Amino acid sequence: MKKYLLLLIIISNTFPLFSQDCSDLFFSEYIEGSGNNKALEIYNPTDGIINLEKYYVERYSNGSLTYTDGGITQLEGFLPAHSTFIFVNGQTVDTDLGGGSISPKCDPALQQLADQLDHEYPAPTYMNGNDAIALLKTETGELEDAVAVDFFGMIGGGMTSSDEGWANFTDAYAYKNTRVINGTDTTYVLDSTYIENYIVPEGYYWIPWTSNRSLYRKASVTSGVIVNPEVFNVTLEWDTVPGGKDIWDSLGVHTCDCSTATSTGSLPSEQESISIYPNPVVNNHFTIRSAEPVLTVTVYNVIGQTVYQANNDQGNKRIPVHLNNIEKGVYLVRIKLKDKSQVVKKILVK
Repeated sequence: MKKYLLLLIIISNTFPLFSQDCSDLFFSEYIEGSGNNKALEIYNPTDGIINLEKYYVERYSNGSLTYTDGGITQLEGFLPAHSTFIFVNGQTVDTDLGGGSISPKCDPALQQLADQLDHEYPAPTYMNGNDAIALLKTETGELEDAVAVDFFGMIGGGMTSSDEGWANFTDAYAYKNTRVINGTDTTYVLDSTYIENYIVPEGYYWIPWTSNRSLYRKASVTSGVIVNPEVFNVTLEWDTVPGGKDIWDSLGVHTCDCSTATSTGSLPSEQESISIYPNPVVNNHFTIRSAEPVLTVTVYNVIGQTVYQANNDQGNKRIPVHLNNIEKGVYLVRIKLKDKSQVVKKILVK
C-alpha cells in the first residue's frame, strides 16, 4: 500500500516545494549505455555534508504509474559539499533470461567508478531510455513520508506519440518514421536528414534522445525538479556528452553555478582529512593534502591499470604529484597512510 500512496502524491503534484536553489541533492549525470551500462550521478550543491541514507532512487518502468516494476534503492554513505555520488548498475555476470535472451553484465570499468552499486533486478539502474527516475528524501526514515527532490523524465510518459524524444523539439530533432520495404521485410528508420540513423520499431518515440546516450545537467541548474512535469523537455536542463553511447569520462566531477564554498561539516571517516587540488587536474599536476602522514600514492585508470606510484619515506602530509603522458579522463587515487589505512579519491584529468 505504501508504494501506491507515494505514487498518488507524486502524480497529483502535491509534493511540497521542498528543494530551493543549491539547497538539496539533484541528478547531475545520466548514463544510458549499451546492455546494462547504466549509471546516475548525484550532486551535492550545498556547503555541508549530506547523509545519503535519507534518500531513495525510484524507477518508473516503460511509462508506468508505479515503481513496483522499476525498483527502488536506498542510498548509502555521506556526500561532501560540492561533490558527486556515482550510482551504478550492480550486475556482475551475464544472466540467461531464457529463449536465447541474455541480460549482460555491467562493464567493470564503469562499476569501478561507483560509490554504490545497485541491487539485483528490478532496480532503478535498469533504465532503458523511457523510464522516469525519481530522487526522494525522507527526514523521518519512513518512505511514506518522502518528498521529491528531483525527477528525470515524466512519470506516466515516454511511451506515446506525444512524447517525441521526451520533448517538443523542432522538426530537425523530432522522431520521424520512413517506411523501407525490402522484399517482405518492412522497417522504420529515421530520415537521413535528422540527427541519428536509428533502425527501430514503429512507435518507439523516446529513442532519439534518452536511449544510448550520456547526458549531463547544465551548469545553470541549481536545484532539482520537485513535481512530476507535464512535459519533459530534455534539452531545457540537459546536454549530451559528446561521443555517443558508453561514454562516462565526465563522471565524478560536475560544474554548477552554486557556490564552491568548502564543507562546513566533518565526515565520520578519514576521507574528510584528505584533499586533492586542483580537481579537475590541469597540466598533469595536483597536490594531496592530508592530516596524517602519507605512505604511498597510487593512481589507477578506469580499467585498474597503475599509471603512477610513489613512496613517501619522509612521511610528509603535503604530496605533489606529477603525471607524465597521461590521457584525459577519470582516475582513481589510492592514498595509503602511515597507520596502514587507505583512502580512495577520484580525479578528472583535463
